[in-house]
Amino acid sequence: MKKIRIYLAALLLLPGLSSCGDFLDKESYTDQDREILKTPEGIEALLNGVYDIFQHANYYGRNLMAYEAAKGNDFFVRVSSGNSFERENRYAESTASSGAASGLWLKIYGGIRTATDVIEAIGGVQGMGDDDLHRVEGEARALRGLAYFDLMRLFAYPPRFSFPDGEEYDIGATPGAYAWGVPILDGMDMANNILDYEVRRDSAVTVYGYIEGELLEAKRLLTGTAPRQGHVNYVAVCGLLARLYLYMERWDDVIEQGEEALRAAAGTYRMIPYDTYKTSYYKPFNSENIWELVYSLSDNNGGNSLNYLVRKPTYENPGAENDGQVSQAVGYAAYGLFPATVALLQSDPDDVRGYLVCDLGIANKDYKGYRKYVGETYHYVYNQPVIRLPEIYLTLAEAYLCKEGGSVALAEPYYNCVREARANTTGFESSSVSGALAEVLAERRRELMLEGHNYWDYFRR
Repeated sequence: MKKIRIYLAALLLLPGLSSCGDFLDKESYTDQDREILKTPEGIEALLNGVYDIFQHANYYGRNLMAYEAAKGNDFFVRVSSGNSFERENRYAESTASSGAASGLWLKIYGGIRTATDVIEAIGGVQGMGDDDLHRVEGEARALRGLAYFDLMRLFAYPPRFSFPDGEEYDIGATPGAYAWGVPILDGMDMANNILDYEVRRDSAVTVYGYIEGELLEAKRLLTGTAPRQGHVNYVAVCGLLARLYLYMERWDDVIEQGEEALRAAAGTYRMIPYDTYKTSYYKPFNSENIWELVYSLSDNNGGNSLNYLVRKPTYENPGAENDGQVSQAVGYAAYGLFPATVALLQSDPDDVRGYLVCDLGIANKDYKGYRKYVGETYHYVYNQPVIRLPEIYLTLAEAYLCKEGGSVALAEPYYNCVREARANTTGFESSSVSGALAEVLAERRRELMLEGHNYWDYFRR
């Protein structure tokens, strides 16, 4: 409890401690007239600040994906490779040394704080139409809901452990020992006066209910709005709701939200054709990316990017002799694929995802890297997808198999959407629900690798 209180106090008080002028000035330059937030330009700028936090290396820009990969079963982290995730890879975190945890905690709560500021300020904005006001608030609520969802994945147990009706709730000597979630920031008064509040973890049931409420309200507010590049949109929110309900094992709700996402996505998003995958899977704003965070030559994470951490630049020339070989000695190349993972990705010679295996460029070692992300101009300049179309297809396939009276026939069309685009084939090999489910989960592992899912897919199940 003490550590939570200190972390939140440090995060939420910092903005009031900064000053733009003389070191001894007594006037706080961050507590100045907030009239700017009553203008369309001001509220849009504050919303962009939330996206900027999501893009930071301590969140979606690197650490969330790097943490998941280090904890999962597909990547090893080279010892003394100049990176910060060896401890996570060894499961050696402790109270004294928490690895990347504190950076993730502080950055995510920073996003929640700024999103809360947007939501509370939106009612005072003048000169902005209702449609734009709804869009800004909807985006802020979606971002806040996703931030809490990520906190729950990082710092709490999944619903099967933390919900009273969860299958593992009574595991261990103390029933309900895993029932806690994370603290909910109760408005900007709490953010600005954190030491006046008793900060406690809320129950997991409470936090997941809060996340659901935020995403449902975001969905309502974003209904009918046109997608904007780099911004969360209606289809993405439906997909995030399906993701939330997947963790909660509310299968009918997964299906409702996933199928609504597909209806809204029709005509805008589609799977990349099999024959063009190798030359287009990494392109910004490709047809599968429902929502991605945008980086540019002037706004990127540089040496703190995920790509810099997990591999070195390679030649991207499908069919050429040098394809997949290291082209520049840039980056740490700290992560390598386990041989079993390489075998999984390349077990089917017709599966185009085997192409993502590349050289790691470590002298005298046959380590293999993974080129999920490709910076075309610079190694560290590429967009980061947050939610893609194939995730929704595979989530729906899992839900149809796991709901009461699970159906292979109803799951198969969604599974086929991914298999046809990736391996030029269709159909489950197994006719049983359990066998088909194993195939869907293996497909999630192949398709969503290094996107922040695989470790938590194992944990939630």
